[in-house]
Amino acid sequence: MMFGSLFYNSWAALCSFTVYFIWAVQDPFAYPLPTIGVSLVVALIGFIVMYFIRAFIGYVFYTPENIAYSEVDSTLNIEPSNAEQQQFVPQNGRTTVEFEEDNTEEIAKVVRTMLHGQEEAVSK
Repeated sequence: MMFGSLFYNSWAALCSFTVYFIWAVQDPFAYPLPTIGVSLVVALIGFIVMYFIRAFIGYVFYTPENIAYSEVDSTLNIEPSNAEQQQFVPQNGRTTVEFEEDNTEEIAKVVRTMLHGQEEAVSK
């Protein structure tokens, strides 16, 4: 995976052309056509070198994705045999009223503790 787009390559070509052209024009005996021609070659080299720089940056910043689900996992059908061995209890069998009745007092106690700033532990 490469970092960025061809826009970065164009900027690298433009910058390398400009830097070499300004450096080459400082010579009092510089001819215009050879200076421009060599500047174009340097711009082409800068354009190509930017591919390698983008590939290196993409390699450095690459983060592999975790596979959350695969077909191999679906072929393994390992489930607990009875309800006591299950780690998680499904909540879809319970009604909202049953869920609220279990935790109303506990939630109220936690809210009171948070509002009053008491450091006492909340226990069931």
